[in-house]
Amino acid sequence: MISSVRSRRLLTYAVAVGLFLTFLAYYSQTETNGDSYGARQASAATKNAARMRERVNPDAVDSQPSPQLVELWRSTLDAMMKAEPRIQPIKLTESVPETEIDPKYDHPKDQVRREFVILSESDKETLKATHAQMIQSAKQLGPRIHYAKHFKGSTGPGPRGIVMTAGAKYIHNAIFSLHMLRRSGSILPVQLFLDGAVTDFVRELCKGELFELGAECQSMDAVFSTTPQMPKLLKYQYKVFALLFSSFDDILFLDADCYPIFNPDDLFISEPYKSRGLITWPDVWLSSTSPTFYEVTGLEAPSMSKRRSSESSVMMIKRSTHGDDLVLATYYNLWGPDRYYRLLSQGSPGEGDKETFLQAALMLGKPFWDVRTNVGILGRWLNESFVGYGMKQAEPREDYRLFSAASRDKHDDEARSKDLQARRMFIHHNNLKIDMPKLGAIMSDAMKKNKQGQLNRLWGDDDTLIEQSGYDVEKAMWEEILAYHCHPNPSANGCTSLMTYFALHSLKFNNDVPAWRIQRVGRRGRAAGAECAGFQSCGQACNPEPGNQHELTQPLELRCAHGGRAPMGHDAEVE
Repeated sequence: MISSVRSRRLLTYAVAVGLFLTFLAYYSQTETNGDSYGARQASAATKNAARMRERVNPDAVDSQPSPQLVELWRSTLDAMMKAEPRIQPIKLTESVPETEIDPKYDHPKDQVRREFVILSESDKETLKATHAQMIQSAKQLGPRIHYAKHFKGSTGPGPRGIVMTAGAKYIHNAIFSLHMLRRSGSILPVQLFLDGAVTDFVRELCKGELFELGAECQSMDAVFSTTPQMPKLLKYQYKVFALLFSSFDDILFLDADCYPIFNPDDLFISEPYKSRGLITWPDVWLSSTSPTFYEVTGLEAPSMSKRRSSESSVMMIKRSTHGDDLVLATYYNLWGPDRYYRLLSQGSPGEGDKETFLQAALMLGKPFWDVRTNVGILGRWLNESFVGYGMKQAEPREDYRLFSAASRDKHDDEARSKDLQARRMFIHHNNLKIDMPKLGAIMSDAMKKNKQGQLNRLWGDDDTLIEQSGYDVEKAMWEEILAYHCHPNPSANGCTSLMTYFALHSLKFNNDVPAWRIQRVGRRGRAAGAECAGFQSCGQACNPEPGNQHELTQPLELRCAHGGRAPMGHDAEVE
């Protein structure tokens, strides 16, 4: 009896000690991770997003493509090799003059599409024959594209996600863009396709920071190695292969230096994506596609004012309905340099993969939505010259509502007036890439002063963007750098300059955990601690609707008590 009592007492003491030690460990971890806004390796929002996913495969890089993917890839490459256009590299009489494709010049409505391609009749016939051959192959291969209806990996289950590409040179750009993606509230899984050899440096980033940001690294070389006969690729050819190799069906593609202003997660369940399955965004320039391309493909050449050229830093595609045009776009890219890129762009700025996706859809009669709101430029005037740092692209749902309500015969460049301009949703920071370890060089550019010795904001005084976004996007960009890069190490290169930049523009850095780091409980359930972003985006305080229930694929709705736009890009209800 006594022995039994002692046993129970010892057991009670052991349980009590265990609970106490568990509490200490939890408290210690809370103190370590929660002492301030930036004292962490990955943001609280990032950890919440990662925690909500089934992290089944924590390997640094997925280097084992599935048998289904290997089989599809071998068949696709075989078809593309058999349809290789064996012609001389295409030459141009000259690149398209800027005056012909720059929209700032006055262009007649019936502007003639000019030819700058030099191509013999025999080479033209070869192109026609091989293109027709590939069309048939694409129609057969498209339905075989592999995608997982219940994908499982370290990024979690689901057929919907974000795809990016990066090599060692641009992987820190991707990391920053992922921070901004998570800041927007997105919880979509990300597949980051690595172009080139996977170094130990890249592997560690994949295992650590990228994994914490909900991104799974995929090796493209692992797939390419199964087909040693494959031609060598150039850097701007990789994008289409990431789309082809992804296991997602519904894809939002983002360049490594591109990120959303608002949560993009529900674009997949909205128009125009639901009915079209392909969304492309415009470039600055008018179309410069050669008349020879239309002769080779049999397509009718549209008027120059029909649509702008494409800009491929952001696009959306549903592979199960656009598989054949994705295969055809892959063909255009594999044989792009000196061949199809020349036909599609004729040496215009940004010549590369950007025209291949829309043209492939047109060729196969597939539905798409080409965003009609003109691209905007991010930058500032500096000593009488405008310095551009990036581009801002439109919100596709609003663009669709605006332009589908307009008359169809006015869906040309002339109709792209200021009266029909959707708000901005994506930032492509391509001319000053945000690489946090190289912050010193970035700040050297940002801290340049004008002739009066004044320091202007990097994006200028873009009040329209702030009003449309509901918060100061440039400030948010710098805040994320401060939090992630500078707060753990204030003496890091460039951090002193960034704090000076903040002070000169009266931008107060918030050391508290900001409101966009929304706490979510479980895989489905009540949102806790949802507060509006701390940028006074509605003119006065924003109040979230409490206790909102949401699916993983649905963003949390925030409502502004005084009207205006809600943060995270969700339309507010005026109360």
